[in-house]
Amino acid sequence: MSHIMPVTSEPFDSRRRGSGGEEFALLIDAVQDYAIFLLGREGDIRSWNRGASRIMGYGEEDVRGGHFSLFYGPGDLEARKPQRELEAAARDGRVEDEGWRVRKDGTRFWANTIITALRDGDGSIQGFAKVTRDLTQRREADEQLRQSAEIFQLLVSSVRDYAIFMLDPEGRIATWNSGAQRIKGYAPEEIIGRHFSTFYSEEDVRSGKPERELVLAREQGSVEDEGWRVRKDGSRFWANVVITAVHDRRGELRGFAKVTRDISERKRVEETERALLDQREARLQAEEERRRAEASYRAAREANRAKDEFLMTLSHELRTPMTAILGWARMLPAMSPGDATFRDAVKAIAAAAQLQSRLINDILDVSQIVSGKLRLSPEAVELGDLIMNAVDAVRSTADAKQITFTTALEPGLGTIVVDAIRIQQVLWNFLSNAVKFTPRNGIVRVSARRTPSQVEIAVSDDGEGIDPQFLPNVFEPFRQAEVPQTRVHGGLGLGLSIVRHLVEAHGGTVTAQSAGRGKGATFTVTLPLRAVADAGPLPAERLRGVDIILVGDDPESRRMTAAALRAAGANLLPLDSAAAALDAIERYRPHVVVTDIAGPELDGYALTRALRQREYGSDIRIVALSPSPPAREERGAFDACLSKPVDPSQLVDEIARMTSGSTA
Repeated sequence: MSHIMPVTSEPFDSRRRGSGGEEFALLIDAVQDYAIFLLGREGDIRSWNRGASRIMGYGEEDVRGGHFSLFYGPGDLEARKPQRELEAAARDGRVEDEGWRVRKDGTRFWANTIITALRDGDGSIQGFAKVTRDLTQRREADEQLRQSAEIFQLLVSSVRDYAIFMLDPEGRIATWNSGAQRIKGYAPEEIIGRHFSTFYSEEDVRSGKPERELVLAREQGSVEDEGWRVRKDGSRFWANVVITAVHDRRGELRGFAKVTRDISERKRVEETERALLDQREARLQAEEERRRAEASYRAAREANRAKDEFLMTLSHELRTPMTAILGWARMLPAMSPGDATFRDAVKAIAAAAQLQSRLINDILDVSQIVSGKLRLSPEAVELGDLIMNAVDAVRSTADAKQITFTTALEPGLGTIVVDAIRIQQVLWNFLSNAVKFTPRNGIVRVSARRTPSQVEIAVSDDGEGIDPQFLPNVFEPFRQAEVPQTRVHGGLGLGLSIVRHLVEAHGGTVTAQSAGRGKGATFTVTLPLRAVADAGPLPAERLRGVDIILVGDDPESRRMTAAALRAAGANLLPLDSAAAALDAIERYRPHVVVTDIAGPELDGYALTRALRQREYGSDIRIVALSPSPPAREERGAFDACLSKPVDPSQLVDEIARMTSGSTA
């Protein structure tokens, strides 16, 4: 093994035997990542370490005494590169170089070499120290990176559909690709170094938009925007822009990458599509308005036709009994009261008058319904008794046609709180129609049942039935399946319309079913369970200490409601008008006012407005009673709004809830 010795004034081949020199020689020899060896004044190799053997491939015996040009390629030898490196080291003290070197097996490697001149005490060159490092892998990596950078640069430069360029940290343009030149119109020498705000409109520049985008890119990493940008020639284009902050490995901002795409055509297409959609929507809306207008016209024409038919029917129906009344009345003076004809005349006049009274009552009912003045007088009645009373009312007419009644009433129907006269009117209408339209020896069936949520009453017959085309209109006013000129059964066509309003005023529904002409019909009334009451009394102390003023112009309804509130322990003052109520409220200051919405002079709305304007008005709770629910904006005037017929238990519960704690 050779040893590298420190340079002295003695010849190179003399050896120092000091322990320090031997340790240093061992250290140098052990290094394997660097080739470290000594050269004589002419470049002959004087020492060789393990790193040199590993990197160069030569053993010490192969190279000792040989010239170090052994490791250079033909081109370097021809150029006298080894000699020039020694001359430079002798002149400058050291020389560093990177280049190709040659191993023993002829393969090349990329080497970093440092040659340092060794001088003795008087400055004379004694030789050279040479350190060589194999950088082939690093060079390959650098070369790959360089090639990748060149490819990327070529790629970016060749892209024409996107403007891709770099900005420095202040926003000045540092690079420029062909896409940027095509889209924006600037050559690289015209734009590099200028601020990127050049591409923004004057409005955007004045508002500071370019600077805001750089701030957002620094804070968020990137920012995306769409808007108008300006070309070199002053024309505008709609751009999609992405600005991305670029940082080095230490996290310091190096600048911004900016990618711009001209999407003017896409925006034009979108605006065209939007305009077409708007036009289509406008056409559809116009078409819909035209259809609605046509439907309204048809409905109005149909309504006028129905009214014309109604007037024809009304004229006929009213004149028919009037003809009998007037005719027989003119003949009565000439008759003797004892004659059979006299008695027949009186009976005919009475029957005609009764018929005319029923027709007039129907007209008056419709008038009340249309004007919103229909009054209900709820009371507690046995549902089974109510149904049988209606059956008994038409039984004589049915017996005359030998029509059989069958009833199927479930047990335990219970007590129902309704306007008994109006519900009986509903059932009588169904039953009389069934008898009218059922042939002799036919059957009429009546059934009733109670479900967990409602009561259902059905009247069925096996008579003439209803045409499927007319069935949807069967409950409309002034509509009849018969043509007025060929009427067989008579009537105004108002009965079923009145029935629907009466049932809905009770919170229920009514339906009609028929398989068609000659196949009978079924009419079903459904009343919600809240209208059905058990016979048990109201809690006697529920409203103890609550002062209530009750306002309602219908005596029977007022009496029933008053009885329920007194039974619950309330202190009650019933009044028949809103005007009287306002005077009483001023004197007594009640906790609660219960009022009908409808009224002869002041209605419930006017009463409420007048009360709320008073200083204490907000302290008084107002409960409105209405046959049909008011509009949402109107309900807000009251503290509670209950549908009529009023369920006494529900009314007591509502007042108890809103006055809880206020009467202590």
